[in-house]
Amino acid sequence: MVPPEAGREVTSHLGGPLLLLASSASLQSSAALATIVFAVYGPVGTGALRFAFAAPVLLLVARPALRGRSRDFWLCATALGVTLPALNFTLYGAISRLPLGTVVTLQYLGPLTLALVGIRRRLDLVWVAAACGGVGLITGGPGGGSTVGVLLALGAAAITMASLILSRQLATASAGLDGMAVAVAIAACLSLPAALPAALATDAAYELGVIAAVAVLGLSVPYALEYVAIRAVSVKTFSVLLSLDPAIAALAGVLWLGQRLGMSEAIGIGLVVVASSGVMATRR
Repeated sequence: MVPPEAGREVTSHLGGPLLLLASSASLQSSAALATIVFAVYGPVGTGALRFAFAAPVLLLVARPALRGRSRDFWLCATALGVTLPALNFTLYGAISRLPLGTVVTLQYLGPLTLALVGIRRRLDLVWVAAACGGVGLITGGPGGGSTVGVLLALGAAAITMASLILSRQLATASAGLDGMAVAVAIAACLSLPAALPAALATDAAYELGVIAAVAVLGLSVPYALEYVAIRAVSVKTFSVLLSLDPAIAALAGVLWLGQRLGMSEAIGIGLVVVASSGVMATRR
């Protein structure tokens, strides 16, 4: 018979990774769901409405105190609040032109580049070669035919790098989800000029319900799950599991949108996942 302490230990070890996988599944499912209303609101309108719905939820959950905040907090929160809409608009623009798995794989080049900055080991060159080979297969395959989509996805990768740096700085100047809640609220205010016309484009409850689901699944749920998970797993484990995002995005595209990737795209996504996982698993 297994002692109760052993069962609790196994649950503890599995809980963090499962939360991270659930966070990624929620995020990529929301991106797939967003494509349903692109025809009504467009990628920019969909992204703007996403912030308009998500900001109140995060503010209600985090209840951030606004008084007594440091100058660094407001600078980081404002900078991230400006960056988030730019990231969302470029990402949705790419998703409207390319398969979801392809876009997220190209976007993940941002975090991968950050991880490879200042490489000094020969092993890291293997990961660079794998990532470059993966990108070549993705952009050269049938699903990589949209030049505009590829450029938008690469733009999203660059903006993702900036948002990661700002998020880390904001995390040091705040506690819990309050910094992110403020940043998302700023993003909602900045994208309001695009959100209002989009909201008036239709009064159908179905489309607005989809946007609400996109906001909750794409912002509120992932941030909350990752905040809890990072307390239960090591930073290395956290990074390796997040490296699975491209594969999970490809699966979400197949399950929710019926997208089919060619052999070259599938291998390319696999190479990028292997490269990013390898970098995170072997870094000191």
